[in-house]
Amino acid sequence: MRRPNPGILTMLPVLVFLLAGFVIPILVVALYSLMPPRTFDLAGSPTFTNYATAFAEGYWRPLMWSALGAAATTLICLVLAWPTARVLAHLAGRWATLVTLLIALPIFISESVRLFGLALFMMPGGGILAGSIDALFGVSIGTILYTRLAALLGLVYIHFPFVLFPLLLGVSLIPKDQVEAARDLGASGWQVFREIEAPLAAPGAAVGALLCFVLSLGANAEMNILGGQAVTVITNAIEQRFNYAQDWPLGAALTVLTVLLTAAVVFPVLKRIDVDRLARR
Repeated sequence: MRRPNPGILTMLPVLVFLLAGFVIPILVVALYSLMPPRTFDLAGSPTFTNYATAFAEGYWRPLMWSALGAAATTLICLVLAWPTARVLAHLAGRWATLVTLLIALPIFISESVRLFGLALFMMPGGGILAGSIDALFGVSIGTILYTRLAALLGLVYIHFPFVLFPLLLGVSLIPKDQVEAARDLGASGWQVFREIEAPLAAPGAAVGALLCFVLSLGANAEMNILGGQAVTVITNAIEQRFNYAQDWPLGAALTVLTVLLTAAVVFPVLKRIDVDRLARR
């Protein structure tokens, strides 16, 4: 009698979990999106009216703002995380551990608590630190609350660690002897970055960028607490359709469009990431 493949048996709990917690909910939402508008009629003929309504009523604008905000957040976090990862990779001993803990510590604090603290800092007369920045640099922090800039700063503040730590793992894959050899041969800093550092750190950067983009695309608290009514994102539109308007088919259609946008960004990047190389570091 042929024994079952142990690999399949090992994967079975994970497959069941993914099926129950990911695949089935998406299929249910997709089914709701094909119902007639403002109904819960499962017996009716499938219709794409909700998708047409989503574009006709301008819901592509919140989706666009969400995508642009997520892309901008990802780009800013990558620019900030690269020098930080380089410094952390070259630090040794307790200093690297201390700095890493200081960066990671906010993750263990409620996101809403951190955002309300940032909102207090951005309010007019937002404390000693805000007043000091205004006095030293002539920048009035108290004027940016409830703007798109405030929402973007909140997104960067919340999601920066999710870019930094995968990128730090990628930077640790860069052999120092290759960098030193390139410099000995007369390569400039830009050439070293372009030819050696960037390609070797790319898997970690890609993982961090994907995490940041996906989390930012579905961000809601940052927009509500810091952005106010300055910008409406797709998560707000979905919440309004499901909760306040009780138009579940249209809310489901907006959800499916968001999932499709996420998949269009995530899957092409995942195909280029060498996860095994990161794990073997």
